[in-house]
Amino acid sequence: MWGGLWLAVAVYTLFGIVPMIGNIVISFTDYTELQGAAVHNVGFTNYAQMFSTQAPGLEQGLVATAVFVVAVTLGQNILALLFAHKLAGSSRLAAVGRLLVFLPIALGVTIVGLLWSLIFNPASGPMASFFGLFGIHSAFFGADNWAMTLVILVQIWMNTGFSTLVFIGGLRSIDPALYEAAAVDGVGGWQRLRRITYPLLAPSITVNVMLALVGSFTMYNLIYVLTAGKYGTQTLGMLSFNVAFGSFEADLGYGAAVSVLLFVLTLVVALPMLLALRRRERKLLT
Repeated sequence: MWGGLWLAVAVYTLFGIVPMIGNIVISFTDYTELQGAAVHNVGFTNYAQMFSTQAPGLEQGLVATAVFVVAVTLGQNILALLFAHKLAGSSRLAAVGRLLVFLPIALGVTIVGLLWSLIFNPASGPMASFFGLFGIHSAFFGADNWAMTLVILVQIWMNTGFSTLVFIGGLRSIDPALYEAAAVDGVGGWQRLRRITYPLLAPSITVNVMLALVGSFTMYNLIYVLTAGKYGTQTLGMLSFNVAFGSFEADLGYGAAVSVLLFVLTLVVALPMLLALRRRERKLLT
């Protein structure tokens, strides 16, 4: 037991703590990864630049991140809860439904991104033909008024399956005797949902909200495949990637500083949210 615990701590330290510390150290340098270029300690210069009026894309990144996080967290959990109620049964049809809902996350980010890029291809994609019937023509992932909405929908589509399975596990853990007793007492379906299902799903809601929240804060790879951060989709994660690796003038120091800011924002939002959800669990389950 202790051997496995120490192994887990060692692996987490090696692949989690050490890279995080290294990233913080790099954020205080002018590291560019150019061959032969000297690396200097520049103190808080990168952070000062980040909050200056000349910061490249920071304000847009903050707005895009906020929109993306809120929309994905709400949309993913609401849709997953609806699916879970329909697919929690033991029938063969429910099993097929669970497989289909979970399939997108099993495809992987690159395949999902390429698939939806083909579907919304403005020249030959099926959605271009469909919208064309109504006189709507757009570049979709290449249009400012479509790109963020489509990226949000693809993110929700890809990850809803996992959230659905978490909710299904929560629903199946509820003792059926509670529903039977409520039915005997004449409690209607809506009241059973409000007084039994919803409170007892509190732990599952906490898990799904936190996973969606943190995942959408730090997600950049799907955006990279779909839009490369263009057309209003450059979240802070995508901004950090583009600054650090997106051009020949890569500025790893500044990119690392943006990622540190992203980490702090994620912590500032996620920790109070976790505490609030935990308090809610205790209130509903006592």
